[in-house]
Amino acid sequence: MAKKVAILLVVSLISSAMLFSGTLSGYLTERMGWTYIASGSDVEMSIYPPEGVSAIADERIFYGQITIGDSTVNIAIMNVEPPILWIDSDYDGCFLNNIPIKGQYRGTVINESRAYKFSQQLRVEYLSNGNSSYMTQDLEIHAILPKKEGVEVDYLLMSRREGLLEVDGELIEIALFPTAPDGLADKIDEVFIGIDLDRDGTIDMVHKNHELFEATSVIRINDKNYRVSEISRDGRKVTFEQVDEDAQNRPLLKKGSIAPLFEARDVFGETFSMSDYLGNPIIVVVTSKTPLEVFNGGFPCATGDCEDTGREEKRLRSLLNELVTWNEYSAKPEIELLWLYSGDEITSADSLEEYSWLHLIADKSAVELYSTPLSNGMFLISKDGRIEYLDDYVLQAGDGPIPTYPVFRIPTFGLTSYIWFRELVFDK
Repeated sequence: MAKKVAILLVVSLISSAMLFSGTLSGYLTERMGWTYIASGSDVEMSIYPPEGVSAIADERIFYGQITIGDSTVNIAIMNVEPPILWIDSDYDGCFLNNIPIKGQYRGTVINESRAYKFSQQLRVEYLSNGNSSYMTQDLEIHAILPKKEGVEVDYLLMSRREGLLEVDGELIEIALFPTAPDGLADKIDEVFIGIDLDRDGTIDMVHKNHELFEATSVIRINDKNYRVSEISRDGRKVTFEQVDEDAQNRPLLKKGSIAPLFEARDVFGETFSMSDYLGNPIIVVVTSKTPLEVFNGGFPCATGDCEDTGREEKRLRSLLNELVTWNEYSAKPEIELLWLYSGDEITSADSLEEYSWLHLIADKSAVELYSTPLSNGMFLISKDGRIEYLDDYVLQAGDGPIPTYPVFRIPTFGLTSYIWFRELVFDK
């Protein structure tokens, strides 16, 4: 409570001195933990220490550098069982002045290599206009130790910032999620912004929908449209400018909310109206894969664990297998499958015309209604048109072009045998 009062006072004092209408400022004074599911940013390791850094007299040591904010962090890992990590947290070039950290075993990976995790808090410098500010970052380092020589290392920054945004005399919660490997928040195209637009006291971070945006987006706040114009390097201040541009309005994609309905042409050129199928359970799939790709030239595999397919293909193949068995070989209520294709090119030949319950749609406006941070997602919609089950998405740091990762909450292998699924189909 004391923290919230302090933030309120800071925002009130500064916002009262604002000179320009159409400008909003958010002040993010709290550092919060942030859990990623990700592979991290790679660290180049060497048997030689960086220049100006004292070596540890042991041939099992590997050295590397990580850039966080405007600080260069030197690390050293000893290839033993379990591995030992030193972080030069006082930046004096001497590892032995710092407490060694023992790796936490995470499991065996490819080629029987061993994976370990290290967690540490680190004070990091940020420079702006010649002035320094400091912030504590939660750092997680992953190491893979092959049986032969060498180590593979990556890292994640496990912190986000939260605070308040003053809008028309009202204070609403705001969160900032830098995703650049160095954690710098002024790289606007590598930042997500969360805003408590529905004023329920929390920011919905499950989907990139009504409260979670890329910082480059136009965001509608209190009937006005804004775009982020500036973020301080350390993420403590965010400035929005009012713009004469259309905001991207997203539906509320949450469990229990009304599913957005649409009309569009399918890949055969026929008009499809989603409302015509209310009364049947509906599964909406958003994917960059075509049904034909998933079928892979024939009947879907029976196990849902097919060779030469990625995680998404396996899941969709087992889903198709379940629905073929359910819809084609039983007298149970039919389940409609809306396949929203998010890829670039598609024709009717990519569909599976023999299944009347599979509706292949590539209309971009329809896909956008159910858009997620990635190109794939799944929603189970009840007969009365409510979202009953859906996938989750979490933000991640790393080198990927889109800093997100799916958490598949809906199991597809054996889907129709689950009690919760049968309750959905037969009206719970």
